Order: sequence, then C-alpha cells, then structure tokens
Amino acid sequence: MTTIVFEVLAEGGSLSIERIISNTGTKFIYHHQEIDFTDEGLAINKNGEYETFEQAFHIINTNFPWYKLHLHIVHEDYRAFVLKHLLFALNKNNITPMDWQHAKIDAERALQIQLEYAYTTLENGLQKIKVKNLIELTEYDYQEFSDQYAQKIGQKYKLNGTYKMWTDEQTFDPIKMEVLNVSNSFEIIGKLEVVANTVIIKNEHDHILHVFPSDKFFVSASMLMRPTKSWFCSPLS
Repeated sequence: MTTIVFEVLAEGGSLSIERIISNTGTKFIYHHQEIDFTDEGLAINKNGEYETFEQAFHIINTNFPWYKLHLHIVHEDYRAFVLKHLLFALNKNNITPMDWQHAKIDAERALQIQLEYAYTTLENGLQKIKVKNLIELTEYDYQEFSDQYAQKIGQKYKLNGTYKMWTDEQTFDPIKMEVLNVSNSFEIIGKLEVVANTVIIKNEHDHILHVFPSDKFFVSASMLMRPTKSWFCSPLS
C-alpha cells in the first residue's frame, strides 16, 4: 500500500514523502519535482528511499524552506513531529504573520491545528514571585464605664477581651491595637509550589530556596514571558 504522508506545494513543483507498506516491510520515498517552464532542461525529478519518515523529512527540512510553502498533506501519524519542526523553523527565522498569512491557512488545515503568534511563557516555568509576611495584630475591645465610682477612681474603660488577627495592611489603631511584628517583603525569580499549608519556592534546577507556612504570608506570582512574540499551537475552538 502506497500513501502520500507529507507534501508541500509550490508554484511549478512539490516536495513529498510516500510511505510504502509491503510484505517485506515499510519504506519511505522522498520526491522532489520541479517543472521547467522555459524548456531549457531545468526540470527536477529526484527520488530517495529511506527506512524512516524522519530520515526522509530530514532531507526536506535541511535543504528547503518548506515552512514558507503551501503545506498540503501531513498524515496523522507524523503531525506532531512535523508541527515541532514547523514551530522551530518559524520562530528561529522570525517569521511574522504578515510574512506567512497565506501559508498559515494551509498549515493549519494540513496539521488540524490552530496557530497563534503572541508573547509566551518561558519553557522552564520560572515566575516572578513576591512574598510579604502578614502582620500579626492584637486588638483590644474596651467598654466605657458609666458608673460614677469607676470614673471617680480613674477607671474609664473595661477590657472585654482581646482578639488576634493577621493582615497584609500596615495601618492600625494605636489605641486599640498592638503590632507584634513588622511587615517585610521580598521578590525572587523561581518556581512556586504549595503543598498542603506550606509554600515552597524553588530555583530553575528545582532546588528548594525558601519554605514557609501559607497562613503567615501573602504570596503573588506571575509567569515570566519571552521578550519577543513567538508561534505556538493552541487548542482548536
């Protein structure tokens, strides 16, 4: 059985890979065809036989800007492999949507995907993390005495109770509250993990840098983005 598993089209030519399955095994045939419109003997018709799809594709990938041409056929068995090389080629060669608007439609149809061009996160998953310890406050609840004897001996207020709280706000009432610690914060580049009630910050090599309880700190994080836009594959809507 012979099946075209990869094909790109250009004006007057094509690059393709055929898969041939027989009783003796599977082989892949690379084809390079170009029509001579001048009748000067410039036509090209080259073939090559390979044991794997990857070997045949390597010939195309290293010798032709196939990603700029019209991607017509990609068999489902090899779509993930071709997509990987397509994204690498587009980003390496700084291809923008303006450069690739017509070929993009063909590529999405052949690969059954949706391609986007935008700022993306770094592959190492690093984040910009800000950590701020919560402030422990003790609030005192007083009730003003109304009887004359208490006022006569100088007792204006009666203590009903005390309440402890944790907040990320620095403001407090110095008459009714007592600050038991001060606010401190720091920023770091790393990876944030939360396990039960424990916050863990690791570096890019997954070595632990900081460990602290989640109920005593306010933590925010945002992913680090690439400095330039790049192509990536998004789920089909």
